[in-house]
Amino acid sequence: MRSTFLAFPLAIFTALAAEPASTASEVQGALTGRWAGTLEYRDYSEPATSDKRVKLPTWLTITSAEGALTFHYIYDDGPGKTITETSLIRIEPAASHYTAMNESGKITESCAVAGLTDLQMGRGVLTLTGSGEENHAQVSVRTTIRVGRNILEITRETASPGQSFTFRHAYTLVRRDSAAG
Repeated sequence: MRSTFLAFPLAIFTALAAEPASTASEVQGALTGRWAGTLEYRDYSEPATSDKRVKLPTWLTITSAEGALTFHYIYDDGPGKTITETSLIRIEPAASHYTAMNESGKITESCAVAGLTDLQMGRGVLTLTGSGEENHAQVSVRTTIRVGRNILEITRETASPGQSFTFRHAYTLVRRDSAAG
């Protein structure tokens, strides 16, 4: 569960840090802070035809340093089962390409981002596309991120070769501390 849920969203936000200074600082300002909400994901313990979903309480702290964003997640996965994960993202600005790394420094995802020029004060909708791994198989990935003043929504969809995109997971988070602007 850990690398599948966290790595891709992190890649998205670090990619923003590679844009022009005003856009990068606006987005970083919009994202940094403490967030709380839920992670909803498709339950892969069910048959492939099942639409069953699971929701977990989730807390996220986002910090910024040296042009990168660090996401530290905490998941409440039931009585006595707390899961934590931290991810770091680096970006290649000239190529509009970003790379997500897990805690051990392993590259987990690579994507392009659309919608940066449409952001207003670091807020708006971004669409990330690329490839990734799901259940040890290569998949196409599409992630939609809605950044608001006090809400953050991240929806990830995946597709096996020749298949349509289907829901993988979604974060719905609200700011736990006040946002600037």
